[in-house]
Amino acid sequence: MASSAVACPWDALPEHLQERIVSLLPLTALLPVAAVSRALRRLLRSPAFHALLSPHRLDAFFLLSPRHAFHLLTRRLLPLAASRPLDSSSPPPPLVSSASPSLVVTAASLQRLPTLPDRSYLIAVIVPRSSSTSHSQEYTLVAVSTGAAVRSYTLDSADPSPRWEPRGELPRPFALLGNAAIACDHSLLYVLGRGPDALLSFDLVTGQWMVPPVVMPHGLTTAHLFVFEGRLFLVGGVEAFGVLQRVVVWQLDNDEAAGWMEVGTIPAEVFDELVAGRHGSFWHFQAAERMGIVCLYNAVDGRLVMFDVVDCAWTKLPRVSGLDAEESRQWFGHVLEPGIELLLGQRWPCL
Repeated sequence: MASSAVACPWDALPEHLQERIVSLLPLTALLPVAAVSRALRRLLRSPAFHALLSPHRLDAFFLLSPRHAFHLLTRRLLPLAASRPLDSSSPPPPLVSSASPSLVVTAASLQRLPTLPDRSYLIAVIVPRSSSTSHSQEYTLVAVSTGAAVRSYTLDSADPSPRWEPRGELPRPFALLGNAAIACDHSLLYVLGRGPDALLSFDLVTGQWMVPPVVMPHGLTTAHLFVFEGRLFLVGGVEAFGVLQRVVVWQLDNDEAAGWMEVGTIPAEVFDELVAGRHGSFWHFQAAERMGIVCLYNAVDGRLVMFDVVDCAWTKLPRVSGLDAEESRQWFGHVLEPGIELLLGQRWPCL
């Protein structure tokens, strides 16, 4: 009988317990719930609930193109409305960088900032921890120059008149710099040096560069650094005579002089999926990471595989079709991690 139905146990819970339970779920999993329940929608928009939120590993959106992203939670390719231009007839601005939790930097947005120093390019966008759950858009940009003597610069948006401040020079020449990974305390930036291969560190407080005594893996190609739970990882291919042989994930030993330790090697069937049977001719793939989940992407054939550091497991993901390879090369490597603005029906913020 409807009149004698027992009240739902969830409704009997105190509101503060409901908030704590719901805060453990991915934000993107809460969107359908918010659409059908007024009570939960009110809870999701309460300041008390916002204070409990913390980043969730499965919320990440790995960008594949200006209009498409791969969503970890649903394992689906989804339209990315945040990057669509207002004028659909014009191409979207190229993506320069993205940073946790949801700050996006495009070439167009940089035009509103002081001009980058001559012959320099952006390598990192750092969002302070205090900004991760608020609407504040404070950030620090790190740029480096090209040429024989590589100089570095930083810009702090919190300054009343932001400007590019000269910092230290790299202690030795490199052909180019790879990606940057931010230490958990946001005081240090790890950067890949290529040609020759080396691990670099940039002190965000002093502005000085160092080259730790770390021996890099032999035959390394298409490498990518990332930090998870205070540990530094490296994922990359190992090639011999110009042919990609395998893909490996390494962790830096606490004793830097001991170098990199292998923690995961891609299984044969997953490797075959990534290289699409091109073993002798295909060697380049791209990498993106968020909170210990790494996606490797072969933009030529739309092949996508995933590595989860927590359980050292490799997974083949659905193949992506109909994407422009050149466009994808410019966008993949960036990950959006939605914040509370998603529940509030707002767009992801851009600089």
